[in-house]
Amino acid sequence: MVTLLQSIVDALPDWRQASALGHLSSLKLPLVTLLGSTAIGKSHLLFATCHQLAKKSVSHLYLNMNDYRAWSYDIFEGLEDLSVIALDNIHAIAGDARWEEALFDLLNRVVETQYTLVLCTSHLGPSNPAFTLPDLGSRLAWGVIYHVNQLDDAGREEAVRLRAEERGLKLSNQALQFLLHHSERDLKSLMTLLARLDTRSLQEQKRLSVAMVKRELGL
Repeated sequence: MVTLLQSIVDALPDWRQASALGHLSSLKLPLVTLLGSTAIGKSHLLFATCHQLAKKSVSHLYLNMNDYRAWSYDIFEGLEDLSVIALDNIHAIAGDARWEEALFDLLNRVVETQYTLVLCTSHLGPSNPAFTLPDLGSRLAWGVIYHVNQLDDAGREEAVRLRAEERGLKLSNQALQFLLHHSERDLKSLMTLLARLDTRSLQEQKRLSVAMVKRELGL
């Protein structure tokens, strides 16, 4: 999965010319869905991919669909002109008829233009009955689905290290190991803790240290 996402980043904006992505360019709907349960790193992978796209100045938009109730339905308008559309947690709109239809319409425009690559994360597969618009489930099934499993210890370490780098955090190896061994193991909790440490580091104008991690954890 990481290899695929890196290949996508490397190939963009001309991803259809990359031999490593031939299986995507042959799809009627160029859609990649990262499927799996909560707190296993799907959003991290999507966010990290978008971070790399921003560094390359590739046109894209990241939307966390958990926040869809705060938006208007026209937020999807014109997105088919971007190189990448990144939709995190698309399961959030399952059962909301108007938003399911809005997403269905967007995917149809992507099919028509054959320009944009769509990257999604979801807890629900396209055939899940929570999606009440049958045509939407059908469109989501046109893409490729990768099941994301729980990260092992080495994967968790690499994920935290990469997110720290993305945030510009200077994290010593000792502080990293202490964080990994004294905090919750799921990736969501680790990323939340890292965000708090980022704030503390900025406030204290100091590099992250074991002592700082201890204070944040109340140890």
